[in-house]
Amino acid sequence: MRPEKVSDLQEELEKRFLTYALSTIVSRSLPDVRDGLKPIHRRILFAMESMGMNAASKHVKSAKIIGEVLGKYHPHGDSSTYESMVRMAQDFSMRYPLVDGKGNFGSMDGDSPAAYRYTEGRLTAITAFLLRDIKKDTVDFRPNYDNTLKEPVVLPSRIPNLLINGSSGIAVGMACSFPSHNLHEVFSALISLIDQPKQSITSLMKHIKGPDFPTEGIILNSKVELRKAYESGSGAIKIRGEWKIEDLPRGKKQIIITSIPYAINKAKMIERIAEIIISKKLPPLTDVRDESDEKVRVVLEIKNTADPEKLMSYLFKHTDLESNFQLNFTCLKPNGEPSRLSLIEICREFLEFRKQVVTRRLKYELSLLEKRLHILAGFAAIFNDLDKALKLIRSSKSRKEAHDKIKKHFKLDDEQTSAILEFPLYRLVSLEMEKIIAEQQEKLKEKKKIISILKSPKKISGEVRKELEEIDEKYGDKRKTKFGASENIEFNAEDFIEHEDVHIVLSQNGWIRKLKTLSDPSSLKFKENDQLLDVTPCNTKDLLGVFTSLGIVYVAKVYNLPYTRSGFGEPIQSLFKFADGEKVIGMIRLPDNPENVDENGQSSLGFADEEEIMVASANGFGFRFPISNLGETTRSGRKIMTLKNDDRMVGFAPVTHDYLFLATAKGKAVVIATEQVAQLTGSGKGVILMKPGDSRLAGIKFVDLKDKVTLGFDAGKDKDISVKSVRLCNRGSQGVIVSKRKTILKIT
Repeated sequence: MRPEKVSDLQEELEKRFLTYALSTIVSRSLPDVRDGLKPIHRRILFAMESMGMNAASKHVKSAKIIGEVLGKYHPHGDSSTYESMVRMAQDFSMRYPLVDGKGNFGSMDGDSPAAYRYTEGRLTAITAFLLRDIKKDTVDFRPNYDNTLKEPVVLPSRIPNLLINGSSGIAVGMACSFPSHNLHEVFSALISLIDQPKQSITSLMKHIKGPDFPTEGIILNSKVELRKAYESGSGAIKIRGEWKIEDLPRGKKQIIITSIPYAINKAKMIERIAEIIISKKLPPLTDVRDESDEKVRVVLEIKNTADPEKLMSYLFKHTDLESNFQLNFTCLKPNGEPSRLSLIEICREFLEFRKQVVTRRLKYELSLLEKRLHILAGFAAIFNDLDKALKLIRSSKSRKEAHDKIKKHFKLDDEQTSAILEFPLYRLVSLEMEKIIAEQQEKLKEKKKIISILKSPKKISGEVRKELEEIDEKYGDKRKTKFGASENIEFNAEDFIEHEDVHIVLSQNGWIRKLKTLSDPSSLKFKENDQLLDVTPCNTKDLLGVFTSLGIVYVAKVYNLPYTRSGFGEPIQSLFKFADGEKVIGMIRLPDNPENVDENGQSSLGFADEEEIMVASANGFGFRFPISNLGETTRSGRKIMTLKNDDRMVGFAPVTHDYLFLATAKGKAVVIATEQVAQLTGSGKGVILMKPGDSRLAGIKFVDLKDKVTLGFDAGKDKDISVKSVRLCNRGSQGVIVSKRKTILKIT
């Protein structure tokens, strides 16, 4: 028995994964720098050319095209193959489409194309320049997947398709993203590179200004940024949609978006704008409407008082109306090696490829000329002794005998002799022979010209230059994408907030509502086993602070809270990230900027300068902290009070008086001086305010000694007591009994 071959698993995995990665890179994901195509696109175009589907032919069912591609060249999925064909037909995906599609081939709104049994296609006129001379031995061919046919390794493209149409793909460990460019600019750069090979990127960019996207738009990058991206083959192109103001009757105006960034889904962008309108984050914008046909036209209805510049600046920041196109010039070099190239390297690789194609084409044409001249030389040999040739043919009993006699007498080879025997007799007249001699002389001139070109690299470059000029003259067009400076108009999101008075309603189980009007809180309805916790009147420009039992405060702008039109509102957990067992204990209206106080030291909500908030826990701990510590938080909130063991935060209140009233659930109360409560600038446990013993703190309230407080009991009846009736103590005492039998739930 032969011993089993043993190999290391890690080495085997590495080797096989590398094989897979290289296969993906070369055979699927990265385009070739020469024709700018991936294998799937190359096979589709070659199959369509083989079927005779040029720009002048009739459209053919896409199903037939896909069947031809799959059956002969590309043994993969029909859906991915059809998607590749569709993209080559979309004028919003490709700057110069390679397929002329008929039927539904999708839209900028992300609509899917119709199935391939419903659509038709043919090659566009410009695609002919990718395939021209393919039958003149200009490129190498390789066997197809079942070794029954040959397919081109690369197309003999006369156009730098990689630059003018771009490409994108994701391979294993690498990706590519080429933007499209203007054909006239690219051809102008290539011609200049032929004339002056030693150029810099800066010099080349006098011709290629930057990308030119099919969906138009405005490029915001500076020349320096574009130069760096072209030098390194990597960068980001910032592109913004175009807009204009359209006047309406009665002095009204509306904004018209006339273009959007490349590869952006227009429908989703409009949905995002609609969401902003519905959530009232941009009140000057009242409606959005899509009136697009062949051209983009998105209508934005605005209020008369709206500032269009600020409004659009907001949309650029919060929607896809401004986006980045990542530039990554990774492609396959002629030797099959993936590499990231600069712009000038891509141009040079293409020109070198064109020189090779022209050389191979000329050699092919030269070989055809030599074959024809060889035949013409045979005709010329028998012209002066035509009678002898005819006599030899007549005296022969078979074609082979005639062939041998002619060959021997006139000293010709088999090819020349066969051509003479197949030549029609009527053409052996003097007039026809004159044409043959004229053709011979013409062919000799062509041969001499081709040999002269092949001997001179400069003349080969001249041929390439001539071809480029011919295509540029025919298909060169103006830029679609403009250039502009990145004008960052300063705006504050709060500039767009409507000043509107609202009421925030919070239930004990954590259901929150934002109502425009609230005449009677007692008329509010709640879920079963739930009831009102607090009602706070606010303005949409205010902040709302929500305190919880775990010592956390969540602060949000009131205008960000959703309006409640019916029902019980929204669970507060949908707005903030609550932990398990975390419950709300109350809320407070905060000024939009606690540090913004007037000359009298009053903020917009009447808080005095250096105003403080007091917090207290069930175990009797508490402290004061500046209200300026509270600002807008994330969904996770901010830790205010450090709680140990099973302690919970039970109360908070703005510091408004010189004394603090505290009571426990089992009926003890105490009054202490506010100045005895420590102030903390950050989160902490605080100091002991009152010793609740075997009970817990029920609540706190700031008072004057002449005030009265209301105790809320579990039995449902309230009791008013005088603050003077409770002994004034130092903090940390157990207090005096104010209720013997009833449990205190709250203090108001």
